Amino acid sequence: MKYKKLTNAQRSGLNQIPNRRFTLWWSPTINRANVYVGFQVQLDLTGIFMHGKIPTLKISLIQIFRAHLWQKIHESVVMDLCQVLDQELDALEIETVQKETIHPRKSYKMNSSCADVLLFAAHRWPMSKPSLVAESKDVFDQKASNKYWIDVQLRWGDYDSHDIERYTRAKFMDYTTDNMSIYPSPTGMFSCWVPVSSFHKLFCYKLNHAVICFCSGVMIGLDLAYNLHSAFGNWFPGSKPLLAQAMNKIMKVHFSCLIQ
Repeated sequence: MKYKKLTNAQRSGLNQIPNRRFTLWWSPTINRANVYVGFQVQLDLTGIFMHGKIPTLKISLIQIFRAHLWQKIHESVVMDLCQVLDQELDALEIETVQKETIHPRKSYKMNSSCADVLLFAAHRWPMSKPSLVAESKDVFDQKASNKYWIDVQLRWGDYDSHDIERYTRAKFMDYTTDNMSIYPSPTGMFSCWVPVSSFHKLFCYKLNHAVICFCSGVMIGLDLAYNLHSAFGNWFPGSKPLLAQAMNKIMKVHFSCLIQ
């Protein structure tokens, strides 16, 4: 090719590859609310929001998350958490780990949520007040429960908004006090990776038939763009160190969460 004369079409085609790679690499800095002021648009089948008209970046992100990859990552992470919990049934006094049936669009529906995993206790667990996973000295003085839900979510951060702890705390507060998110027990863990019902498919209920539950719980947050994660919510004895360790391992070994 070095000695062959290129047509204009061939030459422009060769330029597109480095341009697309450059735009994708700097996408968290380019595609952000503080740069593009306007109506944000969510990419189809993902939880990614475009803040401006950047066609090169849009094409790249759509190609990366083609074939329902966003949904598959969510399902894979949920399965990984179930496997970890299955191995710790006796240590955490868990009777059953139940993976809930959810709507396929749940992972990128960003205005409400539901539980992905439901734990049944062999004996009632005392619960702590909501706290971040990095915080210690929890006091288990809240109402005991024999059920515990885990809600896994994904997000795509940018340069101005990748504080996963702040995002996780905010989403936890929103979803546990709105009239659209439904959870099977009043305590649980909300796992956000920095998007209603757990036993019914999403969008199946009209609002006047929904059971509104003002829950406390825990959110584990995973930011796929920045490879960050956090957790916020209620905990029962032994759950915080186990899930913190499990999330660290998942972030290291899960191919979609690993940034080389």
